[in-house]
Amino acid sequence: MNAELRVGAEQLRPRDAVFVYDETDRHLSHIVAVYFADASESRAPTSDELLDWARARLGHAALFHRRLRRVPLDLDLPYWVPDPTMTVREHVRRSTDVRTWAEARARIAEITSARMDLTRPPWEIQVLDRVDDVPAMPGPTTIIVLKFHHSVGDGVATRALEQLLFGNGPAPALRLDEPSTLRTVARTVTALGTQPVRFVTGLRRHRRAATELATAVAAGDIHEPAALRPATRFNRDIRSATTFHLVPIPMAEVRATKAAAPQRVTINDLMLTTVAGALADYLAGHGETPAGSLAAMVPRSMRGVADWDSRNRLTQMIVDLHTDIADPAARLAAIRQSANRAKQRAADPAVLRADRLVETAPALLLRAAGWARAQRHFDGTDTVPMCNTTISNVAPVSDTLSFCGLPVVRAVGALPVLDGDGLRHLITAQGEEIALTFTTSAAMMPDPEHYGELLLRSFHTLATALTASARS
Repeated sequence: MNAELRVGAEQLRPRDAVFVYDETDRHLSHIVAVYFADASESRAPTSDELLDWARARLGHAALFHRRLRRVPLDLDLPYWVPDPTMTVREHVRRSTDVRTWAEARARIAEITSARMDLTRPPWEIQVLDRVDDVPAMPGPTTIIVLKFHHSVGDGVATRALEQLLFGNGPAPALRLDEPSTLRTVARTVTALGTQPVRFVTGLRRHRRAATELATAVAAGDIHEPAALRPATRFNRDIRSATTFHLVPIPMAEVRATKAAAPQRVTINDLMLTTVAGALADYLAGHGETPAGSLAAMVPRSMRGVADWDSRNRLTQMIVDLHTDIADPAARLAAIRQSANRAKQRAADPAVLRADRLVETAPALLLRAAGWARAQRHFDGTDTVPMCNTTISNVAPVSDTLSFCGLPVVRAVGALPVLDGDGLRHLITAQGEEIALTFTTSAAMMPDPEHYGELLLRSFHTLATALTASARS
């Protein structure tokens, strides 16, 4: 007999609630994962079969059965509460009108740029049947788009969820608890009395940690990222539709390039350098070479590093892309050093203690901070805070996933673009391929196919330089 999945009310942790309070129509907070199943030798599932597939798996995770309930006036953090009215048909859809890869990219971009309705369980699955001419796929492809709110979990949580959705294990029995309004009111009243004390204590700890951090920076033990970077065309307010693009790179070529490097580098170092080269070339080709080096926000999982109890356990590292260095091998060496320094900073005890301030912040303060961030505009500015683009690298995907009997041979992601961050990249590895996807704004990048070509050219230029150096 399978274990029971009991779904009750659960209050969000502050790090997770930030994704609720920060969200606006121009600053979306959700995760989109896209799965490619080889349908060249099998028929695609019917609508009824798709719904049966979903019903058989939704007992694997509570997120499918809960919706958000905010506390009146946001006096306390919101709750996930069971939703007995959830119906699979409202969340799972099958499309037969998308036939080409260009149409599929447009649909994925549309899904990525749509805000989620948090008055119902924050997830959806859309299936695009038998799409033709998908890059590096053997034939017709069934594309499955999974979307859920970021407050539920991060990229690492996505890997765990897809193992359940696209695995063969039976889902446990489901039981929904009845949420207690009285208990919520009691917790809110208690929080109103304890939150100020906790925040003052947290603020004192933060100040001590900040002083310790400043000492370490002055001594050269920790390297702080530059506070400002030159603004590019991608660091403006979003004013046009989102576009989605995929660039596959054979894993064999990536491994050979990694082996040719004179120093030990990671695949992430190689991909950061690839993006840096393409971004520099793209801006130069439009006569917009920035006055200084650009930087990327690179999310890093803090699992095993920090004892956070939130669903989201990511920190935002800032990595210098050294776009002002022309030689690709020299740029790789510089990015490797910058990435290592960013990792060292993220794991430093003083930084970790300083970052814990959010864990003691009252709900009203988190909401006010989200409102303040929403007031920022980026048009006409010469500089932007910290970074120019996002480059996210998620854990490798399992090679044993399947969907309705079809093998899942590729899994990628799509990041919603934001005001000030109009070019975002996500890198995944599965089997014998690295998949680099990017989302951008049509007005900011009217020629995304050209940027895709520049990404491939940047990688091959780096590979050639490292191989030639290794042979000499």
